[in-house]
Amino acid sequence: MNLTRFASTAFACTILAACSGNKDAAPVTDPTPTPAPASQEQKISLENPVDRYSYALGMDLGKAIANITVPIKMDVLIAAINDQVDSTRTPLMSDSVSESALQDMLLQMQQKKEADEAAAARKSLEEQAQFLAKNVLDSTVKTTPKGVQYKVLKDAKGISPKASDKVKVHYVGALLNGTEFDNSVKRGEPLEFPVSAVIEGWQDLLLVMQEGMKVKAWIPSALAYGEAGVPPMIPANSLLVFEVELLKVFAEAPVDAAPAPASDSAAVNAASAPAAQPAEAAQPAAQPATAAPAEVKPAAEPAKATPAEAKAAPAKPAAKADAKPAAKPATQPAAAPAKK
Repeated sequence: MNLTRFASTAFACTILAACSGNKDAAPVTDPTPTPAPASQEQKISLENPVDRYSYALGMDLGKAIANITVPIKMDVLIAAINDQVDSTRTPLMSDSVSESALQDMLLQMQQKKEADEAAAARKSLEEQAQFLAKNVLDSTVKTTPKGVQYKVLKDAKGISPKASDKVKVHYVGALLNGTEFDNSVKRGEPLEFPVSAVIEGWQDLLLVMQEGMKVKAWIPSALAYGEAGVPPMIPANSLLVFEVELLKVFAEAPVDAAPAPASDSAAVNAASAPAAQPAEAAQPAAQPATAAPAEVKPAAEPAKATPAEAKAAPAKPAAKADAKPAAKPATQPAAAPAKK
């Protein structure tokens, strides 16, 4: 038996399995009926090591074959195995021809995968359009300016966030079919992030909420991850369903409420200092160097945090939001919903 050849074939089948996109699908076989091999009618015993590892090899190869999504003739496959392992028989293909045939199969599988995904994406768009058209007829469902539908589960009279604010939320994210892909409540860890750091649908939703409010929202794919999705968690053109509770708004302090910057005072002091000490102007050129540090010292004071900066300090770094599905992904989705 040529173990190298067998391993190469099995490895190729394993790689091809990645193109299937559906591990639960039944293996595709040629519809033409073929007689069952005689070995299937024999009772198989696994009482000795040879039987066990022989069967195990068959299982390993079978798992790879089960993921192939193009037609396969099992009787031809078994004949090829016999030709390869029996030294008295001659394979009908050379190694180079065999590899070319496997490449053809790989191409067919990739084309089928892309066609299936495109069909699923179109179906998803149709389903979400039908759902949203029906859902909006519910008198308890409201719509944001950009088209996010939501229902208030718990009302509140707190402040509403602005696009420049940070917020703290609890959320549960799921697909329209109910498949949950993220849940901060189960983790026991609410998320803090800038309003502008999440997907467009989330931004639009947060701006109509008040601190303490909880809603159920339906975000169209156009305001979420669109045709790209976030595989494998979020397929293309997925309508996202969220329960969102706005726990806290870290609002920025109004500009006119902040005290005058220390730098303004420093500028006034620096401008009046020469008039207050005219005698020093007649001193040798080396003397002003000793007086300069004292006169410009106030300029170092602006380093103190302003009330607005201190108020924003409790917010966690935006990087934490980036690790969740809601955050803008650097290259792809992460786990709360984010801008693509």
